[in-house]
Amino acid sequence: MQTIPTYWEEHLQNKIQTIHKLQVQAGKESVSFALVTDIHWDQNERHSAALLEKIMFDCSIPYFFNAGDLVSGHGLCPQEELYEEITAYREDFKAIESKCLITLGNHDTAYSTFDAPAYYVENAPMQRFYEYYFRSATLYPNRVFSEDGTYYYADDAAHKVRFIVLNSHDIPAEEKTAEGHAKYNRMRHYGFLQKQIDWVASVALNVPSDDWFVVVCSHAGKIVLVEENDPNEYNYSLLAKVFHAFDKRTAFAGEETHEDPARNAKIAVDFTGKGGTFVGWFSGHSHADKIKKIDGVTFVETTTDASYVAWNKTPGIRGTTNEHAFDIFTIDKSARKVYATRIGKGEDRSFEF
Repeated sequence: MQTIPTYWEEHLQNKIQTIHKLQVQAGKESVSFALVTDIHWDQNERHSAALLEKIMFDCSIPYFFNAGDLVSGHGLCPQEELYEEITAYREDFKAIESKCLITLGNHDTAYSTFDAPAYYVENAPMQRFYEYYFRSATLYPNRVFSEDGTYYYADDAAHKVRFIVLNSHDIPAEEKTAEGHAKYNRMRHYGFLQKQIDWVASVALNVPSDDWFVVVCSHAGKIVLVEENDPNEYNYSLLAKVFHAFDKRTAFAGEETHEDPARNAKIAVDFTGKGGTFVGWFSGHSHADKIKKIDGVTFVETTTDASYVAWNKTPGIRGTTNEHAFDIFTIDKSARKVYATRIGKGEDRSFEF
């Protein structure tokens, strides 16, 4: 186990006691998972791996989500910088890699070798990026992957919980424009294409029985995209309504059309007599803590783990427990309630489902 700074010890013990109490409260009907997001490697104090290792061992937590944007997010940099940072992250988190469910962030493939102001205009090709970012996830059991390997699920069979990892930067093609920019830039595209929606409906939501619970994670959630009225958001509502139908064990048919027909999607599902319980859709991206129900689904956003990124409105204090921020979520299946225990800067939260 990596060394944990002494100034974290009291905070960590208090939080571990809180998580234990929540788990004991529901007994076997509880399950916990962690979520760390927007690590932004160059601006991160890099104690999160050691903190997570301690918490997950002490509290017997099966999985943690890395909700994306693990790279620094430099607007102008060579492609190699992305791979160097991902490799350094893997080395730092190697002790708990088997517990990691990683999802793609909008910054993770974005770079630019052009002059300013052409920031983030290039995308690392997925054929190469997969080698550094996703291949390690295939080493571990209880996971089922999509054809392209960028979205998948993992099961906690003992507690009947399925953790679904989505690719919220699902693009139609890796074409380039005449000037060499990415035509469909993952940095600016937030959505899901037909193939991924079909996979979710027919594969990921095909749970073993209707007493299973489902947790979803993507890098970008819908709260911030609605607040910013982002024009490059597509098919979030369509997918959320599929999850809502799953939860209500009912049928749903819907369609979205867009100016670019490559983003069009439609779906018809019928969970009558099957389905399960949908817990929530968890994400990062916004660098803020938010909880809101949209389209019948509870969206939960967690702030950045990097305290010093330029766009963080409330920077942390280096050398204190404010230098990191991530959540341990504990589901009480009996009470239909989720408790978020904040490690580091920020407050504990909760919501019902």
